[in-house]
Amino acid sequence: MRRYNLSTMLFVWLLLSVMTPTVILSGLYLSSFKQAFLQQEQVHLSQFADNKVKQIEDYISERIADVFSLSQSAETVEAFSQLSPLYRQDGKQSQNYHQLLVELKKVYQHYQDDGYLDLLLISPSGELLFSLGMNNHLPPSENTDSETVSGLNFVVKRAKYFLESSSSSFEYYPPIEQAVAFIGSPVLVQGRLIGIVVLQVDSQIIQKVTLEVGGSRSSREVVVAARQGDYFSYQVELKYDADSIVGEPQPISELSESLSKALSGRRHIGVDIDYRGVEVLAASRYIPSVQWGLVFKEDMSEVVQVYDQIFQLGLLILFIVLIGVLLVSGLLGRKLANPFESMTQMTRSIASGETDTRIKPEGFRESYELALCFNQMSHALSLARETLEQQVEERTLELTDEIDLRQNKEAALAESYKKLNLSMKNLQAMQSQLIESEKMAALGGLVAGFAHELNTPIGVAITASSLLLRELTILEQSYTSDELTEAVFKQYLDDIKSACTLLEKNLKRSASLVRDFKLVAVEQTNLHKEKFVLHDLIESLLTSLSPETKKYPVEITNRVGAYIVVNSYPGDFYQVFTNLILNSLIHGFSGHQGGELIIDASIAENLITITVADNGKGIPQQNCSSIFEPFFTTKRGQGGSGLGLSIVYNIVKQKLHGDIKVRSTLGQGTEFIITCPVKH
Repeated sequence: MRRYNLSTMLFVWLLLSVMTPTVILSGLYLSSFKQAFLQQEQVHLSQFADNKVKQIEDYISERIADVFSLSQSAETVEAFSQLSPLYRQDGKQSQNYHQLLVELKKVYQHYQDDGYLDLLLISPSGELLFSLGMNNHLPPSENTDSETVSGLNFVVKRAKYFLESSSSSFEYYPPIEQAVAFIGSPVLVQGRLIGIVVLQVDSQIIQKVTLEVGGSRSSREVVVAARQGDYFSYQVELKYDADSIVGEPQPISELSESLSKALSGRRHIGVDIDYRGVEVLAASRYIPSVQWGLVFKEDMSEVVQVYDQIFQLGLLILFIVLIGVLLVSGLLGRKLANPFESMTQMTRSIASGETDTRIKPEGFRESYELALCFNQMSHALSLARETLEQQVEERTLELTDEIDLRQNKEAALAESYKKLNLSMKNLQAMQSQLIESEKMAALGGLVAGFAHELNTPIGVAITASSLLLRELTILEQSYTSDELTEAVFKQYLDDIKSACTLLEKNLKRSASLVRDFKLVAVEQTNLHKEKFVLHDLIESLLTSLSPETKKYPVEITNRVGAYIVVNSYPGDFYQVFTNLILNSLIHGFSGHQGGELIIDASIAENLITITVADNGKGIPQQNCSSIFEPFFTTKRGQGGSGLGLSIVYNIVKQKLHGDIKVRSTLGQGTEFIITCPVKH
């Protein structure tokens, strides 16, 4: 950790005690000053914005008043009364129509002298009857419904359908290379619409109004815009964008936030980014008469210029104070640090081994007392050093003994780990052998049962063959001795037929048993996939297990559909069904009066679900989570190995890549549910 000298610490203390309050108070003052200054500037900006809105409203109101007065004048009513019949009868090509246009132009010429670009007289059906500027900039179609004159279309529709005076937004028209707006009013006679009078104005007067921003801020600017659907257009020229065109449609996405609020009818003032990407203080206002948005703005850099000057002056004063604190702390620190430097030098001598070193007490009271304490400490340190060396030597011997003991323990632990690992491998090998032994024991029991079952039909066949031989011998003797009569011959033939029938029946029974046993034995040792009918596999298995199943009063029902054909390992299915059936009989129906065991299966897409359910004794809930563990059995000492269900679990999980679950209620029965993927 880096240590600082006394002069530095004094400088830091003085800086914290003097400069920190000064900086905090100055910061609070400047912050409150900035807030008050910005609030005052916002008030001024809002007043200017309100004045601009009023000026524009007054100008628009005056223009609407002009067009309204024009629509009420007798000259206008008379003009429509003369123009409409001539236009409908002779069209624009007639000489009378052109003479009337020349006369009307003289009557209305003073409107162009007053600053209007054009004066239009339009019929109720939308035909352009008269244009003071000879309609040289209007579409040749002479149809005011054209989209190319949407402003004119707007005021005509307002006058035609709503019978009210209105003004449009400024739109840029390339033929005259400037932005124009239309102010229209209906001409009514006794409440009937006879025409529409429209005055066309340019944006120069609005431009003059917006350029008069007042105040000393050079960055002040008034931006006016109108919205048309998904587009907007500026209604005045932009001060900092010479390429902008008044009335030219632009995407609404390029609209600034303050201008968007103004077009939405919201009064707002705050900081925003204008069309140049510059941070500005902007006041948003809405002009309802023309549905325009107005923003009166000025650059934030110019607004906070006064604050920045005061801030820079404050920084200069703080810098001067900082230099003064640095000089005072340096002089005072040197005076206080001299006695401590002497003590430091003597401490280094002690650190190098000279513990008998002494310091002459001098200086102010604190340093004098510190020197006396240092001399006492030096003497005590000399004594402690000798004691410490002795203790270190003793502790070194103890640590050496502990290290040797730890190494011996680690070697013994490593040896124990090796033995434990070997025991684990032996245990796993023994478990595998026990599982194989269990499989062979099951197969041996199957062979024993098969031999017992086969003994009966073979014994009957031998007895029938002996009877047949005896009857043939007696028949031969009777024939040789001429004692054979027809009745006796028929009797012997009937006995021989009965013996042959009995012999054939039992030999077929023996052949069927041999075939089923051969199928079971072969499939249990089959390690390859093949297609098989699950119902037939279970039937052959039940036939082979009949010697064992007959020992229990249980009815086994095979409900598996004959349509279920799977492509899997038949030997594994034989082993699983064998273990589940025998487990159910041995553990579920031992000492039971009777019951039922049902085997069922269903298949959906490539997933087969097999259930083996019985209504036997059931399994206690505390054992359900342990029945699949190796060597877990409730028949310990009664012939149970505890591997039957463990083999089933391993086959389903590892070989068939499926899952097995058990549900059981004590006294009501047990159900095993197997799900595994198969190809059918």
